[in-house]
Amino acid sequence: MSTRTSRPPARHPHPGAQLQDEPLGRSSHSGAREAAELTRAISDAIIALYTTVYGQSRTTATTYINDNVVVCVLENMFSEHERTLIDEGSGDEVIDGRVAFQTDAEDEFTAAVERLTQRRVVAFLSANQTDPDVACELFFLDGPPLSTTAGGGV
Repeated sequence: MSTRTSRPPARHPHPGAQLQDEPLGRSSHSGAREAAELTRAISDAIIALYTTVYGQSRTTATTYINDNVVVCVLENMFSEHERTLIDEGSGDEVIDGRVAFQTDAEDEFTAAVERLTQRRVVAFLSANQTDPDVACELFFLDGPPLSTTAGGGV
């Protein structure tokens, strides 16, 4: 198992991912570049929240945006301690802890997405799985992102 000393760069969005940027009146080339910047910024913000709480930096994320829906898929998110618990058969305990984290951190997750998309999050859903080690953060916005430029820092 490899350990990274800094947050890995977010993956590029899936080629099929769409971002509606008509409100910006951008060309398709600059719109695609800005969409990639936005998805990367959202991935980085979510990874930063995970890193702050769990203190490990192996997590990778890929974010997709389609109209008013933002999906962030995280992999390799469990700490060594959680992985040990899972291997010992206490996966339910680990998932319960993750659910509690999501509940406590919901405002931070939604604030990051709202800041970056310049839209209000009207619903937030989260799911975790132990095998494979994957989570999904799902945000419903009040409309397509108004800005596809990652502003305001991560």
